[in-house]
Amino acid sequence: MVDLRKSLPILVLLIVLASFSAHANGSIMDQFERSVGAGAVADLVKAYGGEYHLPVWEKQWVDAVFERLVQVTARKDVLTYSLTVLNSMEANAFALPGGFIFITRGLLRELQGDSHRLAAVLGHELAHVELKHGINTVLRHLGLTVLVEMGMFWLDVASSEVVRMASATVLQLIRLGWGRDAEFEADLLGQELAYAAGFDPAGAVMLMDYLISIESDDHSVSIFSTHPASAERRSRMAGRVGQFWSKPVKNTENLPMKVAGNGRNSDPNPRMDFMGRFVVELVSGANGSLLKVYDKQLNQELNWLPDKNVLEAEWSPDGRYLAVVVEDMGRQSILLLDRYGRIAHDWRQFQGARASTLRWDPSGKRLAYVLNDGGNIKLIVGYVPDRVDVPLALGATITDLVWSDDGDELYFFDGRDWFEIHGPSQEPVVIVNPVPRVVERRSFFSPTVERDGNTIRLTRPQLTIP
Repeated sequence: MVDLRKSLPILVLLIVLASFSAHANGSIMDQFERSVGAGAVADLVKAYGGEYHLPVWEKQWVDAVFERLVQVTARKDVLTYSLTVLNSMEANAFALPGGFIFITRGLLRELQGDSHRLAAVLGHELAHVELKHGINTVLRHLGLTVLVEMGMFWLDVASSEVVRMASATVLQLIRLGWGRDAEFEADLLGQELAYAAGFDPAGAVMLMDYLISIESDDHSVSIFSTHPASAERRSRMAGRVGQFWSKPVKNTENLPMKVAGNGRNSDPNPRMDFMGRFVVELVSGANGSLLKVYDKQLNQELNWLPDKNVLEAEWSPDGRYLAVVVEDMGRQSILLLDRYGRIAHDWRQFQGARASTLRWDPSGKRLAYVLNDGGNIKLIVGYVPDRVDVPLALGATITDLVWSDDGDELYFFDGRDWFEIHGPSQEPVVIVNPVPRVVERRSFFSPTVERDGNTIRLTRPQLTIP
């Protein structure tokens, strides 16, 4: 019996030499890669429950993110990238050689509509194809390290034994992953693709935090067999987020002072939440500052965090969180309270360092603050409620912070001059020949549930047409 694996290099060479059909769309290697991936698609889809057809509104969202990412890839002109949703509740995603990308229903559900995390997932898988991790791994595994490329000759191997063997090998290897180094490379390039497409590169770090948090859950075991989450991978991506921000530049237009003069950041205390119900004020107490809250709806005064020394408080623009700097036993932390004074997140903890100058960005998703760590003054932007921190500047002193109206710039004052830092641009790339959008009408009757503290109100059912 002939050993096809041993004879594969000779077989491929013979096929190449026998191929004289000209073809203008991509090289022989690209065609071979596409054929290998295409040969594995049907078996992979079948193994994960078949293709799942998303509701139109969700499909539009997923496709829009994917199209933006494809637009910034280097191989989009030689490969036709495609995305398939698999009908499996396992949380996983795959990339086959040739541009075939897959994501499961389970992982989409876990992403909860977050475009930046979805971009991190899809960017990572696209990066595997961009870097040819899949096809190179297959060739190495089969002992074929060099495939001769012959100019305009076209290798039509769609039904050959070579492709069948390579496709079968892909299906075996994809469950093992492409290797540790390949995962690191895909992490970094995927982060760059997301940034280039107008998504926040911090989404990759938040995705990794999520993966690590669910590592022990049964429904997500499979993703770690192909994408091992680790503190090292997380650390590498987190360390690069700051590179997507600009360096501080002195501002000479007095714009920060105009913003501060017209904005909420210029109004120290008391502060009112966005809904206009709670007014907070810091007052002196026996053991430090107390957080006094006046509830305008109930016309009563409340004490939030009565056992804490509260040094600073700042409502988020949407009123969802009240960020407070507290000190307890010489240790400082930043807590995020919900609208009713309950601790929602023990967000940041500091040992020996002191936090101040809390400033929310207009979206309420990022909180800038100044950290004095033994005389080292740092300007930091943290993502809420996630654990991603971006150190942006060092200085002898930083006394004030102001966000621009759109949240794209952050200004800080060092006691003499204002400086500005530009954040990652989230301007969507222009899609060439976009897929026409179809509006899905979903008519249904349902009551609206409104919660206000312990009070629940149900409105009358209304016909809602999105």
